Amino acid sequence: MANELTGLLPELLFYGFGLVVQTVFFGVYSVLIVLSTRMLLKRGMKTRINRLMFIITLFMYTLSAAYWAYQVAFVAERMKNFGGIALHPADFQPTNTLAKWSLLFNAAVLVNYVFSDAVVVWRAWIISWRQYRRYLGVTLFFWVITCRAIIDLVVVPNSATQHSSYLVKEVDVLQMTNIVMSLMSNLSATAVVGATALRHRQTLHAAFAVNKRSTKAERILSLLVESGVLYCFSGLTVLICSLIRLPAGTLGDIYTPINIQIAGAYPPVVLLLVGLEKSLNDSTFFNSGDGLPPSRPIQFRSPHVGGSEDQSRAATVSIHFARNPVLSGSAQEERTDADVV
Repeated sequence: MANELTGLLPELLFYGFGLVVQTVFFGVYSVLIVLSTRMLLKRGMKTRINRLMFIITLFMYTLSAAYWAYQVAFVAERMKNFGGIALHPADFQPTNTLAKWSLLFNAAVLVNYVFSDAVVVWRAWIISWRQYRRYLGVTLFFWVITCRAIIDLVVVPNSATQHSSYLVKEVDVLQMTNIVMSLMSNLSATAVVGATALRHRQTLHAAFAVNKRSTKAERILSLLVESGVLYCFSGLTVLICSLIRLPAGTLGDIYTPINIQIAGAYPPVVLLLVGLEKSLNDSTFFNSGDGLPPSRPIQFRSPHVGGSEDQSRAATVSIHFARNPVLSGSAQEERTDADVV
């Protein structure tokens, strides 16, 4: 029993530390979901996009909450076993009733990757230039493989025999495939959004070299690209951590649940970031409205050949220039049909 107790202690510390870190990220996720839900309710549920985003974010949060609750129960069971062996080493029988559900919960919570990547693909399709949208076919391809890997993670453990020597290895391969394909999907989508942001910036600066201020649309695109890069970096961290061995597993076993919480929190983060700058539909795709005064009419006076001053004023011709949507903040600005949420 002493050897069993010694072997259980590193495992208990391993899972306990992972649960503490995961709880911190889940708490942050809970705050984000409250803020994003409040913002969606404030906007109203009249549009189909808002209703869909509301359902998706709540569903993803429910999955993350269920997974976190399972992790709490799992660690509590481990602590109970450790305490029982320490206090009653002769007659205590450790229980592992929750361990058999680990594959199911680990596979189910990976659905967060599917919905998060779907939001990324949809967002990229909405705001990208038309000629760039064809590259999103690569993103969609990786997304489909991600979905297939998750389906296999659910089917394979149930179809395999209990003593199959290949089960653990096959599950590890499928989990790694899911992470890699999700990472590739996000990298390609972020690249398309980044190319759109760069072209938008170049177009504005080429047409209006004097105006050096960034537009609202430009700031929104920058926020989306930066958040996408950070999300991809988190996915890359999972792969690196999976290669670092620890006494009771790998560092990836600790960081993967954290990344799952990050995947669930990513759509609310996008909602809040865009909400801070307003959506592209609420501002304009070409807008830097800072209250610039409208251009004054240019008046041309015909040559004075005689007559009264009133006749001279009557001969004055005025040319009025329409407001440029890039340089004015009027309510008549051109609107894009893209509502990025």
